[in-house]
Amino acid sequence: MTDQAQFQLQAVDGIPVLAISGEIDIANIDQFKSFASDAARDDSERIIVSLEKVTYLDSHTLEALVDLSKRLRTNRRRLLVVAPKNTPSGRILRTTGLELAIALFETVDDALQSTSEP
Repeated sequence: MTDQAQFQLQAVDGIPVLAISGEIDIANIDQFKSFASDAARDDSERIIVSLEKVTYLDSHTLEALVDLSKRLRTNRRRLLVVAPKNTPSGRILRTTGLELAIALFETVDDALQSTSEP
C-alpha cells in the first residue's frame, strides 16, 4: 500500500466529522483509532466518519468501526459512516453487511440531515 491515509477532524454544525482519504491498513490503524477516539471525546450525540475518499481499507478498519460504534452506543450515542455505494469503501462495507450494524450514508450532508431527525 502506498497512499497512506490522511485524517482530518473538524466540526460541522457542532458534530464531529472525521474525514479520511487514502488507504487505511495495519500500518496506520492505530492512527485511525486515535483520531476516532479524539472525535468520541466530544459530547455530541453523533459522530460522522467519512470514508468517501478512502481507496483501501481492511478488516482492521472494519473492527475499529464496530468497536467505536459499540463504545458510543454504551453512552447512547451513534456512529454515522459516509461511504458512497460506488466507492471502494462503500462496496466493502456493504459486502460485509456492516450497514446492518452501523448507519451508512452517501454524503456527509445526508448524515448531517439524519442527526436532526428524532
